[in-house]
Amino acid sequence: MALLCCALPTKASEPDIPLAAKTRDQDLQAQFILGGIALQNRDYEAAIAIFRDLARKSPSPRIRLELARALFLGTYFEESRQLFEEVRDAEGTPWSVRQNIELYLDELDIKLGFVKFDIALVSDSNPRNFTSDRRILIAGQVLTIVPPDDNKEVRGIRYHVESGRALSANQRLQGYLDLSFTDYEQSQFDRGVADLRLIYDPEAFPRLKARTGIELSTVNGDKEYDYPYLSLIYLADPVDRYRILYEIKAAHLNIPGAGHLDANQYIAAAGLTRRLEGFALLKANVAAERSEAREKPYSYNGASMGLAADFSLGTWGMEPFIAFSKRFYRDIDPFFGTTRYDFRKRAGLVLSSRKLRLGSFTPEIGLTYDKNDSSIGFYSYDKLSLFFRIIE
Repeated sequence: MALLCCALPTKASEPDIPLAAKTRDQDLQAQFILGGIALQNRDYEAAIAIFRDLARKSPSPRIRLELARALFLGTYFEESRQLFEEVRDAEGTPWSVRQNIELYLDELDIKLGFVKFDIALVSDSNPRNFTSDRRILIAGQVLTIVPPDDNKEVRGIRYHVESGRALSANQRLQGYLDLSFTDYEQSQFDRGVADLRLIYDPEAFPRLKARTGIELSTVNGDKEYDYPYLSLIYLADPVDRYRILYEIKAAHLNIPGAGHLDANQYIAAAGLTRRLEGFALLKANVAAERSEAREKPYSYNGASMGLAADFSLGTWGMEPFIAFSKRFYRDIDPFFGTTRYDFRKRAGLVLSSRKLRLGSFTPEIGLTYDKNDSSIGFYSYDKLSLFFRIIE
């Protein structure tokens, strides 16, 4: 899961969009602060009344943004979405604020119901993640290996659809479905992935979310794995809900025909975002994991971290990212005769432009470079992936 989150600022001294005439009208400033206090005290009806009155007196984007957030927290979702969209699309709204608003709109989509499509042209320089080493040590002997003939750069088309909607009258139970299929020019690499999950927001515990679901993957029409999971998400501040969150997750990996790799997995993670002077959103996540496979040599402990910046350059949105992960296996590999540990690096860049919209679709272009260094050379590899996507 991508645990990347952010927050709209709550301090009146740090507005993304200046409060209209705040230096000329101390009464408005005092009223704005009272609205913020009502939000922090989770008195959403009072906050809505205060910000609605402020918006009538001074309909600045900053005030309407706080009203939209109060309406969201007060479960007035339709009106909240309308206001968020108005502020997002307003001339002069900083890029970081727009990207912040998108997080609210994503959650509102699920609560109110949505279906989104995108299609992408993709390429993969190493579809089998085959080792970059040509000489490896097996049972004390150095052997030369030859890559499979079909392990060459492949191109394809990825079709993706995601949908979500509330499943209860109070909109606290939500269902979500994510489907993708990549049709490569060589059919043995065709891949399908489905993720079906439920999310529950308990009214009595506003800081918590519960999530359960199952992820399924196929390769060339054959089942690759299934991955049922259950997680609890803790919101450090329900009002500043996207600033920082924590997650604990339990899951089971089942790989048909490879029972020795089946594993119970336990993950603890945290995600956060920070504004960089209104110019960009800085996103970060860290995680620790433990995987208990049926056979000890395939069990491991691991840790990972990722960092990304979301900013604009002219009319282009840019999101460079980098991530690292390490895995330490807990026993000697029975085939290679040594204990495995991996260090994986991943970096990339995604570009988008709202000036090049095709109706309701936005084009994106991106690249990702992966490199895995393993103590067992057979598991070392690198690859370059490219895509051109049209996203709704």
